[in-house]
Amino acid sequence: MSKIFTLIFLVFLAFLFPVHAQVSLGLRGGYTLSATQIKNSQGYKSNSIGTNSQLKNLHADLIINVPVYKNLHFQPLVRYITKGAYLRPLPDKSTLLTESANQLKLHYLEVPMNLVLKIPVSIGKIVIGGGPYVAYGLDGSYDLDLLYNGTVLSTESHDVKFNYKDRGIAPGVQLSRFDAGANVALGFEFNNLMVLGANLSRGYTNLDRTSSARITNSYFSVSLGILLNREDY
Repeated sequence: MSKIFTLIFLVFLAFLFPVHAQVSLGLRGGYTLSATQIKNSQGYKSNSIGTNSQLKNLHADLIINVPVYKNLHFQPLVRYITKGAYLRPLPDKSTLLTESANQLKLHYLEVPMNLVLKIPVSIGKIVIGGGPYVAYGLDGSYDLDLLYNGTVLSTESHDVKFNYKDRGIAPGVQLSRFDAGANVALGFEFNNLMVLGANLSRGYTNLDRTSSARITNSYFSVSLGILLNREDY
């Protein structure tokens, strides 16, 4: 899979080179609220955006603007982002010792591939659009609670290695390195080259390699940055 991801990235770069004179670049960063939904036979272990399971973190973007036709642009991002959630323990009334993750952080290199419409106004351009994304998991971490009859006895920190030696965030759960989904984007490009942006993203790939649960990512982000040049200059 890593070879496929590398090939896609090289084809993406090759697409950009013929139109380099029209391409504009920018940098931005900002604030992320993420949630990782986990569902198995016992029910949800974490909830979605808008609940107290949200993980708060930061992200950084490289913006690429490629004119397509008039006000329509292809606007991919190369994004470093932390996804994850605060996880609540599953209901368990047994008297056995159980393990359950209480915090999950996953670090990704993500590429949203958006088509956006730029609407000119007096002070700049309104940017609205959306598209699919693919993401490659770099690493991660989680805190694992040892529970007895619903009481936490101890907590240990573990690394997420995205391989079959990884013990997983819960017994029988191992995470896939690759994520994919869709996002919608809204932003503003000011005439002074400052940019504001917001993204709402939802993953559709099941991250659990063992098929014992369904695990998906989602997040909301707000960003502030600057264009290094403008494609319409």
